[in-house]
Amino acid sequence: MSDNEIPEFIREIRKDMGFDLVELYQQAQKAIDTLTPDQYEGALLVTRERAQQDYQAGKLDLIAASKIFLSVLQLSYIVNDFESQIITLSNLGVMYQNSRAYDVAIIFATEGIKIAYQHNLLELKLKALNVLSLVYTNTSQSEKRIEVMEEVAATYGKLGQMDKKAEIEGLIKQTREFMAIFEK
Repeated sequence: MSDNEIPEFIREIRKDMGFDLVELYQQAQKAIDTLTPDQYEGALLVTRERAQQDYQAGKLDLIAASKIFLSVLQLSYIVNDFESQIITLSNLGVMYQNSRAYDVAIIFATEGIKIAYQHNLLELKLKALNVLSLVYTNTSQSEKRIEVMEEVAATYGKLGQMDKKAEIEGLIKQTREFMAIFEK
């Protein structure tokens, strides 16, 4: 991805939220353009840590947090930091899930899953899958949640964490049994 290219998934996000993520992405790009290439990694580390702390402390509203996390995302693309990409996309997913913009949260989480899959970053894939599972739980999309949980279980299996795999498989079974009660 070139430095000034806006990712397709950002361009596809709806624009009726009171702000436009493409515009925020472009504003973040302008801030990054003031940096020199040797400043990118340092700016990424500082901005990522500060953004997470400030958002978790409630110091940032959704628009400010989005702009900062989009800056972090862009910097992580520039320096090819896949871990930062996935973590940032997961953070954006959580933010939009908390704001009940579930469709936007799904887009961010799904993009994080894709990157994790492409680079075989299984632990980070779990982070993005958990965001997706949370969205499906909060939107009562039980079948989709089960699909995600199955992928989580399979990922734990690939990581050799059979106890966690068994735990998730147990949750899947319980969820299916619970769903069957309501189908009667």
